[in-house]
Amino acid sequence: MLRTLIQKEIMHHILSVRFVALLVMCLLLVPFTLFINYRSYHQNIVDYQEAVKLANIEETTVNPKMPLEPEIEVSKLILKPTPLSVLAKGLEDSLPSYLGMTRNGITQGSPTTFSSPLSELLGHLDFLFVVGTVFSLLALLFTFDAVAGEREVGTLRVTLANSLPRDIFLWSKLIGGYLVFVVPFLVSLLFGLLVLVWQGFPLGEPEIFPRVLSLIVVSLLYIAVFFAIGTVISTYLDSAKTADELNL
Repeated sequence: MLRTLIQKEIMHHILSVRFVALLVMCLLLVPFTLFINYRSYHQNIVDYQEAVKLANIEETTVNPKMPLEPEIEVSKLILKPTPLSVLAKGLEDSLPSYLGMTRNGITQGSPTTFSSPLSELLGHLDFLFVVGTVFSLLALLFTFDAVAGEREVGTLRVTLANSLPRDIFLWSKLIGGYLVFVVPFLVSLLFGLLVLVWQGFPLGEPEIFPRVLSLIVVSLLYIAVFFAIGTVISTYLDSAKTADELNL
């Protein structure tokens, strides 16, 4: 019984317009975001290498016999970009670009967000932002009429007139919609990771692959939570229009 209801729910979502919107979001947004962030990471690596060379040249040109001015930086500790910034920027752009040692103490380089405060306010367009904002809203869009829509058109009364437990009915709504949602998401993510590997991203390294896998698992659980929230909200509303207005 549960399997039949899940198949019915899957066909209902596949034939809807929002499934087309989901496909467009997945095929364009996820690979494009990973591609752009890798280009940014590669440029940051080039800038880091040039800054290290320049710092080494400055250190070798300092004459230890001459008195140093208090503001002259004797040595620098430059922040190295991390490969995982391709998926999630985190606080990397908010940290100082370097730490310099002077006679008066430690100096700090300006962070990247100093030149673009809007990115600090709104967030970075990375995989973490896409999952946390875009796909969570899409999950609510998929479930806003899961129960309220059937109640509005009258099919819910016909379905529950049979010997069907309500928990089985709700599980079919949740599992069917979730499967339709995560399959395009995982396919687009796999395509994006293949693009990264093709560009030279070290995905297979022991320090990177487990973290990427953990991020994917957490993302799937995060989306599942929003599916559950949307389904629960839909059970307490009388019409799909009211549920849509509440989600918005």
